[in-house]
Parts: sequence; C-alpha cells; structure tokens
Amino acid sequence: MSAFDGHRFWRIVSAEKKAAVKKLINLFVDISLLRAAPQDLPAASLLVTLTLLLNLLTGTIVIVGHFGSLIPALLAQLMDLSLLALAVWLLLSYQKHQGRFNQAVTALFGCGVLVNLVAMPIQLMIGDEPKASPVGGLGVLLYIGLMIWGLVIVAHILRHTLATRFGNGMLLSIGYFMIINWLVDLFFKRVG
Repeated sequence: MSAFDGHRFWRIVSAEKKAAVKKLINLFVDISLLRAAPQDLPAASLLVTLTLLLNLLTGTIVIVGHFGSLIPALLAQLMDLSLLALAVWLLLSYQKHQGRFNQAVTALFGCGVLVNLVAMPIQLMIGDEPKASPVGGLGVLLYIGLMIWGLVIVAHILRHTLATRFGNGMLLSIGYFMIINWLVDLFFKRVG
C-alpha cells in the first residue's frame, strides 16, 4: 500500500467517525426534543464515560459562578451526576431492569451536556445584574424556561427507562431536582 493509499484509508476512517459522532449528537438532540428515547442509544460503557466527563465539564462551567471558585462547583456537579446515576441504578434494580442503566445514564448525561451548552450563552445574557437591562430580564426568562425544559427531558428519559407514565417521570424529575438542590445547598456554600 502506498503512502497515498494510507492517507485515503485514514480519511475514510475519519469520515466514518465523524458520521458516527454526528449521529450520536442528533440522537441526543432528538431525545431532548422528545422525538427519541434512551433505548435508541448504544449501551456502551465508553459512551457513558464520555458523556459523564462532558457533563462534568460543561456543568461545572455553568455553575462555577454560583460558587465563586472551581473546586466547589466541580464537587457539586460530581455529586449531582453521581447521585443521579445511583438513583437510576436503584430504580432499575428495583424493577430488575439493570440492563437499561447504560442507555439511561448516557441519555441523561448527554442531554445534560446539551442543556448546559444552551445555558452558557443565556448566562452571558443575564450578566451580573439582570435587572439593569431588558436583555438581562429576557435571559432570566430563558433560563427559567431552560430549567423547566431540562426537567421535561429528564422526565421523558425516566418514563422510557422505567416504562412508566410521563407524569410519574415528571414527579421523579422534580423530586430529584429538589433533593439535589437541597443537598448542594447543605454541603456547598454559594456566592450571593
């Protein structure tokens, strides 16, 4: 095989990887828009790890301003993701459906990354004093809407994961949101 053929081979492999990544991103978008379900994702441990790390990174960036420094934000985000994974594992163990765990947490972590990425520019709109400008006020409304949509996404994922009604998924989503916020407030000091 000549050097040219080797380059062509790697371009083809690279194109296949790009197509696979694009397909995964589209799946996360579709899950976030309630058009797909966690069972549409591959049940790969590598994907769980990748989405966990990306969520840890993006989530920490989103909340670091609330804590004033990186370490408490990182620890709070790690606690959130760990407890979310534990809660899903316990619910699936209770139902004897542990085989759904990888797809469920991949969906939760991956869609969480998308929500975090959308939150970043909204936080810039809000700024330090949201009352100071109409853009800041609009940012607050968008942020509240995004938080609500995040709860809907989690409810959608839990509904499919646990094979239950959407209302039950929403109750679990809101309950988890309230518990994790209480725990974060209990263990970590927020700025302001």
